[in-house]
Amino acid sequence: MGTAESIQPLLRRAATLESEQPDQAGALYAQALVQDPACLTAHNALERLGHRQRFSHWMRINCRIHPDDDIFAFIARSPESTNPIRDYLADGWRTLSELMLLLEALDQPLLKTESLLEFACGFGRFTRHLAPVLPGRVTCADVLPGSVDFVREQFGVAAFESAMAPERLRVPGRYDLVFVLSLFTHLPVSAWRTWLQTLAGAVKPGGLLLLSFHNEQAAAEFGVSFDDSGIFFQPSSESPTLDAQRYGTTLTTRKVIEDEIAAALDTPIALYRERAFWVGQDAVAIRIGDSS
Repeated sequence: MGTAESIQPLLRRAATLESEQPDQAGALYAQALVQDPACLTAHNALERLGHRQRFSHWMRINCRIHPDDDIFAFIARSPESTNPIRDYLADGWRTLSELMLLLEALDQPLLKTESLLEFACGFGRFTRHLAPVLPGRVTCADVLPGSVDFVREQFGVAAFESAMAPERLRVPGRYDLVFVLSLFTHLPVSAWRTWLQTLAGAVKPGGLLLLSFHNEQAAAEFGVSFDDSGIFFQPSSESPTLDAQRYGTTLTTRKVIEDEIAAALDTPIALYRERAFWVGQDAVAIRIGDSS
């Protein structure tokens, strides 16, 4: 019997105690989480019960995690992760710090950003950290089933459903900052230009489009080789619910990134920062239009 199966009696017993003996129920959920650190049933129950061992007690954010969160599942499968819930929550915090450093370099501090679109937000790995920093100023979008409702209900952000095809996307407004983390690391390069133009259209004049791309060092670390065009694409990703031919894994040379942006937007890159996100993703910031 695996760990997930062995803790089922604990979880069932805890569930029967929740309404009348929440402290005892919490103790059982905490015990289950020790045995299986990736058990979201136990984790979310501790959050729901306000138990002293919940992560939100010290992180001061909403720490509930959706059971279909593919990024959490990806982290939980990693042999390097001994505490996947902690690692998942800390990963979103790291993105917040990385974003703040980039915006400072662009003289556009995050705290002074009046409106922000987090495009491809998933189930809120980063959103849970961002929303308290910019209350009432964050809008999210994603294509994953259930993700938009979850981030709206849990983190109090505005949210709308995205689309797999850019021509079908309906953005409800324009934003000072459109932040797109690790989307172009999945889209085939043939789709980049249309997506770049569509996302740029969601930026207010004078605002920023901030994107991330896999870099050449990442390709070396992953052991992949580029084709003659400087591109590697593999039809697979950590999101099994999405069409792998349209959402796979993409790595390119820096030249491909710069050429595609130039062809799509005819706008200079305001900032190119290598390895700005996670370990192997470069950040590219583009100033859209004229604020005058």
